Amino acid sequence: MHRTVVVVLAIAAPALLCAQTGAMPVPQRDEALRAALVSRGRQDQAVREVFLAGHHQDSTDLRQMSDVDADNTTFLKKIVAERGWPGRSLVGSDAENAAFLIVQHSPDTAFQAKVLPLIEKAYAAGEAEGQQIALLTDRVAVQRGQPQLYGTQASIVNGRFKLNPIADSANVDKRRAALKMPPVAAYMRILDSLYSTRIP
Repeated sequence: MHRTVVVVLAIAAPALLCAQTGAMPVPQRDEALRAALVSRGRQDQAVREVFLAGHHQDSTDLRQMSDVDADNTTFLKKIVAERGWPGRSLVGSDAENAAFLIVQHSPDTAFQAKVLPLIEKAYAAGEAEGQQIALLTDRVAVQRGQPQLYGTQASIVNGRFKLNPIADSANVDKRRAALKMPPVAAYMRILDSLYSTRIP
């Protein structure tokens, strides 16, 4: 049995305020967009509860997940096209994390690749999380049949987690540290502690 698993461990942090001079103005908070993203993020997680609970996924479950991911992708594409990446200042940390869940679970690899530099720019401005860069970089690489860079993508093989191939694995922890992420060994312990009892 071989399944690819993506685990997102969200770390909330306050948005950074820019200075009055020499910086971009902080966008006005959009509460309607925030509520829409949070709602869609909850829906994203709800359709994955079957797997997280260790239950067997039938075709109906998988179709429902696919439908939710496709609808969320369409919604987020429109937001990104009109307003760029919805960062913390615009929608808050919870909604920014929800937007990331949507793009991370999108079936559209080209859209994921397009959004990646936007998240990199947002992270540099304090509007996103470093681990989001790692997770999306690795997701796009694995989808393209390439080795990952940060060791965030794992598959379930015979009931156990196994990391997908990592490029330049000797330096993976240095790359993770640059994005304020724990070492791979610690990450795998987290996966095991959270999900080992849930894997059928």
